[in-house]
Amino acid sequence: MGFGPNALRWITALYDSPTARINLNGTLSPPFNIKNGTRQGCPLSPLLFALSLEPLLQAIRANPSIHGVGVGRHTHKVAAYADDLLFFVQQPQISLPSLIELLREYGSLSNYKINMSKSEILNISIPAPLSTHIQSTFPFRWCTSSLKYLGVHLTPAVSNLYVTNFVPLLRVLEKDLTRWAIPHITWFGRINVLKMNVLPRVLYLLQTLPVHVPTAFFRSLQSLFIRYVWAGRKPRLRVALLTAPRSRGGLALPHLQRYYQAVHLLRLVEWSLGASGKQWVALEHELVGRSLTSLPWLIGTTALTDIPTHPTVSVTMAIWRRLQRSTRLAPWPSPLLPLNHLPAFSPRLLPLPDAALTQTPLPG
Repeated sequence: MGFGPNALRWITALYDSPTARINLNGTLSPPFNIKNGTRQGCPLSPLLFALSLEPLLQAIRANPSIHGVGVGRHTHKVAAYADDLLFFVQQPQISLPSLIELLREYGSLSNYKINMSKSEILNISIPAPLSTHIQSTFPFRWCTSSLKYLGVHLTPAVSNLYVTNFVPLLRVLEKDLTRWAIPHITWFGRINVLKMNVLPRVLYLLQTLPVHVPTAFFRSLQSLFIRYVWAGRKPRLRVALLTAPRSRGGLALPHLQRYYQAVHLLRLVEWSLGASGKQWVALEHELVGRSLTSLPWLIGTTALTDIPTHPTVSVTMAIWRRLQRSTRLAPWPSPLLPLNHLPAFSPRLLPLPDAALTQTPLPG
């Protein structure tokens, strides 16, 4: 893999002949050799695992019998986060046998076993007869409505992501806050509970699924927050003061609708910086069919009329349009507006192709 001698020497020093001892009630056992795996809690462990898994991922990407999902010039076959693998396949009657064979071969070489009976499969567009055949042929669990990956329920239709993920989260948070309504916790402590426990869970979904979330969801959350902070009694401070930052005399209670807006503003930044290392940016660029770098700054021009509807890009643009009107985050015409869309611009002024005038990312 191209490791230098120093990196190999460091790894060898730690795992040439590793030993461990068991701490039982303060007494250490005699040392014993570790013949498989790594020491518990070793920071090198996830890095070594990622390196050991990469040959499998490369083999899957390079296998012509495994047909992935093509978007533009790229074909997507697998996503991996540690040992959580998600495969995107077409022509399953050809792709699945080849994939299973690769997994078995890798398992025999690495001692990494995948439990096929616990693996799940979600049908996106397979016809019913083929779907029935796959269910009877392969040992995977068949998901009817959604598949859970990294805490997110993936659905065949993007329009179902909100109902499948955000609505159940609201019910779970309501139960949790009811259970945590312990009398001796102060209202400052309750605000910290919301910051440390509830906010990360909501923010994770907002960042992972940048779909349309209705205002009613945030109103329901705000109602839960207020009821929890004041233990069901009448509020003693206005919501605006509770959510204001401490520097302005507030208590910094999370204002989740602003977090929602901030998530989409961050997406605009990634577009404008031309984040080529992030696959979701390239994916959205291919699906929209034009430069995302210039897209936010075309508001107010006729160029937006030919933008195809996209379930996440359209939501981000709608939020940006509302914020631009209400907060004036960007003047019109914006300094970042592509040259060929300036009101008084003539294409004959510069001998540059149109792409050079519209697709240049901002400096990092």
